[in-house]
Amino acid sequence: MRPLRIGYVGGHSAKVNERVIDDQWTAYLGEYTDLVRIPPFVFIRLFGGSINKWMRRFPDGLDELGEGLRRVCAKYDVQVLYMNLPMMIPFLLMARNYKQLDLSILFMAHSVASPFWLKQWIGITPFLTDRDILLTSTRSCKRALTNIAPVYESATEIPLCIGMRNTAPSEAAEQRILAISRLENVKNIDALLSCFFRVREQVPGAKLTIAGEFTGSQQQISEYKQMLEELMDRYELHQAVEFVGPKTGEAKDQLFSAASLLVNFSTDPGETFGFNLLEAKVWGLPVVCTKWDGFQALVSPDEDGLLVDSSWNGEKPCIDLEKAAQACVRLLTDSRLQRQLSEGARKNALLYDYRVIMPKIVQTVEAHLALSGRIENKLPLESVATTPLRELPHIYDIERLKPSGWLHETPLSILSLESAEPLAEWMSRVKPLIRHFAGEGMIYAQH
Repeated sequence: MRPLRIGYVGGHSAKVNERVIDDQWTAYLGEYTDLVRIPPFVFIRLFGGSINKWMRRFPDGLDELGEGLRRVCAKYDVQVLYMNLPMMIPFLLMARNYKQLDLSILFMAHSVASPFWLKQWIGITPFLTDRDILLTSTRSCKRALTNIAPVYESATEIPLCIGMRNTAPSEAAEQRILAISRLENVKNIDALLSCFFRVREQVPGAKLTIAGEFTGSQQQISEYKQMLEELMDRYELHQAVEFVGPKTGEAKDQLFSAASLLVNFSTDPGETFGFNLLEAKVWGLPVVCTKWDGFQALVSPDEDGLLVDSSWNGEKPCIDLEKAAQACVRLLTDSRLQRQLSEGARKNALLYDYRVIMPKIVQTVEAHLALSGRIENKLPLESVATTPLRELPHIYDIERLKPSGWLHETPLSILSLESAEPLAEWMSRVKPLIRHFAGEGMIYAQH
């Protein structure tokens, strides 16, 4: 029997965390399928070099884009495309439907409610078919998608996966906390510093390593760097905290092997899974993290980590920093608890072994391919693409999308919309979609 043949975009994300996850995932997928690398320029050329220019020619460019897509699939002999260039997905779905191509699109929900991704999901919604394979890593992620539109009930819940490694139990010489994250306000690095100050009051020898790159606009980066520097000065943490920048490969492994525990206090509206929490499991490293979105599915309290309550009764989510500090102190000072959670982490990591997860994905893709045949345009494609969202209540959850302020936009126009709202304003706009991310915690002050 011929192995499943899947084409994919052979480029790399500019963001370190996305690049690491996608490179690993495609490597694992390649062990179970005939994975065909298609250079990025092949797809860019389909749009005449620019998606924005192509959009200005809509709908005239649909036929040309569809024919180009047909030629690419024929040249590389694929019936499935794994699309890891998310900005192209809505347009390829449109062109596929317009030309009724025998083609399935495979893609993952790495994020839901960040400004960029929410626009993508709104644009994708009308053109998703039974032939397409959308993977969500957690139930919480899928619920957020279905809050946008009922069509996302068809998404398949399969988590991200990882390769196992033979690592000795961590016996760090120092009481060192590790955080791996983008350095941005939604990741709550400022809250982490406030928490670590509390930890140092009880564990004076504790150290904190923060790995990651600053992200956001230049203004956001500058303002956040200044905030963190002020906290470092206020709490006199310069001798105890080090910012080491983004790390991959062996350098990242060294961080895990030298740590006593991993922390992640993110309340990112785009958060879906928390891949570094999974990496920690493989290293047998206990974690302390917020009870936020996918973290709640990934971490088993008192088994492989400790969850800290989060709540969202105000403008933005809050976490209990006192309890977060207590959790960190427990793990730094109770060697028996640390060994117990370390053993639980290694055991639970096996659930995410790619040799367990990838066969499930292949089976899912094959099941969707069994629906092979003409792609039926259930909706008038060109009309829907240019109709304001407020006039599409049969497609979208209009009430939940109303606070976004986008109901006058169309599924097409929203894809080129510029948006740079302050965090508090953005969080209030997407709260109806992702309120459940905050779990069941009581409200606490952030600082």
